[in-house]
Parts: sequence; structure tokens; C-alpha cells
Amino acid sequence: MKKYFIHNAFFRLLAPPVYGVLTYLIILLINNSLLEVDKIFSGQEVYMCIGLTFICFESSRLVIITLHRFLKGKAARLTFPIQFIAGTIIPTALVILAISLYFTYAIGFSIGFSELIVFTIIFSLSAVLYNALYVSNDYQLRENTLKLTSERQQREVLEMEMDEFRNDINPDLLYESLENVISMINRRNNDAEEYIDYLASAYRYVLTNRQQELISLEAEIGAGRNIVRLLNEKYFGQLKFDVSLTSSEMNLQLIPGSLPVAIESIVRNTIISVNDPLVIKCYLEDDEYLVLQCKLNDRLIRHTESTLALTRLQKSYSLYSEKPLIQVKAYEENYIKLPVLRLAEEALTHES
Repeated sequence: MKKYFIHNAFFRLLAPPVYGVLTYLIILLINNSLLEVDKIFSGQEVYMCIGLTFICFESSRLVIITLHRFLKGKAARLTFPIQFIAGTIIPTALVILAISLYFTYAIGFSIGFSELIVFTIIFSLSAVLYNALYVSNDYQLRENTLKLTSERQQREVLEMEMDEFRNDINPDLLYESLENVISMINRRNNDAEEYIDYLASAYRYVLTNRQQELISLEAEIGAGRNIVRLLNEKYFGQLKFDVSLTSSEMNLQLIPGSLPVAIESIVRNTIISVNDPLVIKCYLEDDEYLVLQCKLNDRLIRHTESTLALTRLQKSYSLYSEKPLIQVKAYEENYIKLPVLRLAEEALTHES
């Protein structure tokens, strides 16, 4: 309610004096005495008009507050019609009561019928104008809220797309690979060229398939081997990727980038040395999950980016399959299980 200008303290204090003086001049104009305002001007009458305006505006405001507080749910649709009716009748009735009491007790005689009609028309129109101003302000705020909500949603989408793009580019892997190339180029020129080919293949795979929903397990295995080759330079060949899959199983589907993300998460969160090499076994379990299994040897501090990438991958699989991506640590072994996906026709064949 604080956003509406009718609830602003300055508006509530300044509007009645300004509008009250304007109302007094209108009454003089109706009575054809506006040209003699310098002779018949009465401070008491001006204050009376200001007071009546204050009663009209504040009673309209209280009607608006009351209706918005008690009319909720389906009844909220009737708020504006009821507001215009009640917000006109109640303030006008209070003004008539106030002006009648003023004439009776302050002036000493009852107000004339013609004067009463003039005051009724002026302040009923004033109440309608007050409610119209509120409705226009309410409409403007609703439009601004919709625009702000739309802009916020667009910003969230852009931020999400930027996060996905950064995850696809994988700056940690890129900078690490470039540093490896720099160290290799003077010592092992042929190996450096081969390493650059692996790096190019890894990023070509990411950029080529980023718009694909599903991709074959065979392509994912190739991308996984590329990642292992790139990371192996840092660990001096202590990484091994042991794949145990048949040719028919290679046609199963995964979300693009699943294996590279899972393999990198395992590598970056595992202690690897000459005495503790890392062998990642890849096999199919119950024809439902692609399993990555390795010896459990966790680092003390987890790698943030790879962990977040795996979390995003879990959310992606929740959109495609009822079976979740599983991370299990048991019997000194670390497991990441990726649910294999099938197209509708393949799924029906598999169930039959």
C-alpha cells in the first residue's frame, strides 16, 4: 500500500488545502460571484472547504484500504466496481453530514437545498476523481511490476545461459591445457601438436553438440577419452579410462557432455599420484545406468566448478528421466551413475 501516492504523507497534507481553495473558487463561480472574490472572500469558508476536502479524501482512502484488506480471492475482481460505488457514496454522505452540522452549529441556520445540491455534486465528483486517480496509479504500478518481472526473468535467463556457456567453455580446463601446451612446445614439439588436436577435439565436441538434446554413448566415450588425455598431462599419465561396453550398448543415449563433466569431477576431487593412480572404470549396469567407478581417495577441499557442473548435470537429467543421476561412495569405491536414455521407439522395444 505504501507504493500508492494517495498514501504518501505529503500528498495527504498538501492536496486538501490546494483542492479546497479550488473548490471554494468553483462555488463562487457557480454563484456568479467570482468577480467579487476580493470583497466577499471569507477565510472561514475557505477553511470549511479545506476541511470538507480532507474528509472526502481521507474517507475515500479508508474505503480503498478496507476493500483491499477484506476483498480477496475471487471477490477481488469486484474491488474496483465496489470501490467506485462505496468510495463515492460514503465520502459524499460524510461531507453532507459535515456541511449540515457546520451550518447548524457554526452559522446558526440550516443549509439551503440549492447550496446542498452544489456541495453534493462537487464532492461526489471529487470522490470519483480521487478513485480514478487511484485506479490509474494502480494500473501504472501493475504495468511497471509486469515489466520489472519480465526484465528480471530475462536477466535470470541470460545469467543461466552465461553460466551454461562458461560451463561449456570450462575455463579451468582451457587455461590448464594451454599451460601444458606452453610447457610441451619447447621439449616435445610432436606431442604438443597431438595435445592441441585433443584440445581442439574436446572443444569442438562441446560447441558442436551444445544444442543437441541427446547424443550417442559412442560419441560421449570419445569425448571422455579426450578429457582424460588432456588431464593426464598434469598427472603424468596416472589416469586411465577403462571402458567395458559392447558395440550395441554404444547406441544408447546420454545428455551431451555428461561423461566429460562426470570424469572431470572425479579427477579434480580425487588425490592422484604415482603411488595412487586413478583408474576410472566405465560399464553398463542393468541396462539402465552407465557407471563410472574408481577408488575412493577424496581431496580435502572439493573443486567448486566441477562440483557445480555435476549439480547442473543432475538437474538436466531430472528433465529427461525419472531415474536420477546417482553419486555413491561405498566400500572404498566412488560411483557416479548416469541414467541411460532411450528414444520412444527404443524404449518400447526394450520393455517388450
